[in-house]
Amino acid sequence: MEAEGYELLLKLIEKYIGNRKKLLEVGCGNERLMNKISSLHNVEIKCADPYAYGRNVINIEGEKIDELNEKFDMIYSIMSFHHLHDPKKFLNASLKAMMENAVLIIVDWKNGVNTGFPEYYYSVDELLSMMHFYDILGHGNGKYHLYVVASPNQQSIY
Repeated sequence: MEAEGYELLLKLIEKYIGNRKKLLEVGCGNERLMNKISSLHNVEIKCADPYAYGRNVINIEGEKIDELNEKFDMIYSIMSFHHLHDPKKFLNASLKAMMENAVLIIVDWKNGVNTGFPEYYYSVDELLSMMHFYDILGHGNGKYHLYVVASPNQQSIY
């Protein structure tokens, strides 16, 4: 089940990475995936996660990533969007933390799993309805996961 989400994210990053070199993973847990992506694409990646540990981990909630006072070419979240207390705040904070022409990739569980943390699962349509300040580049469903890829639109605030 989890493998599908990781494979999906890796394919989406491959498709949208282009010349992007500064990435932020939101909700990394450990640094395994981050290190894999970094070595595959020769990019700098930081991780924002209030509960994680590691060399490149910043202990901060996803809703507060704009407080990092850094801009990223790509922000991605895998199997952690459902943990956000305020997903709209996260989407707005992401806008403020994104460089112009940056990409946001969200991959999450479609129907949920019990992780022991507070969580809420969204459909693709629910997620899209929150993304007024984004241009949607792609979205869809796998067997267990959904995804949305977006970029800030002209109405967004940098």
